[in-house]
Amino acid sequence: MVSPMPIYCFSIHNADGSDYEFGGRMALTNDNAARAFGKAMIRDLMRGDPPRYAGWTMDVAKGTRPVCSIPFPPERIPSAALG
Repeated sequence: MVSPMPIYCFSIHNADGSDYEFGGRMALTNDNAARAFGKAMIRDLMRGDPPRYAGWTMDVAKGTRPVCSIPFPPERIPSAALG
């Protein structure tokens, strides 16, 4: 029997936590896949509205367990540099 993939939650917030957005949930194979998915979300958000999200942070969690925090770049930079 195959186990279901774990569900990861993505949320973003500014530096002082006064502005917060829920980025969604996604079933992914492991923590590395969740981290890569979070980086892809950041690239998309920075393409759309770089000044709004510059300096924010994305938190990735699997249930109640924090997986990682990924900082947004401080300003618009080439998408290749976002990895």
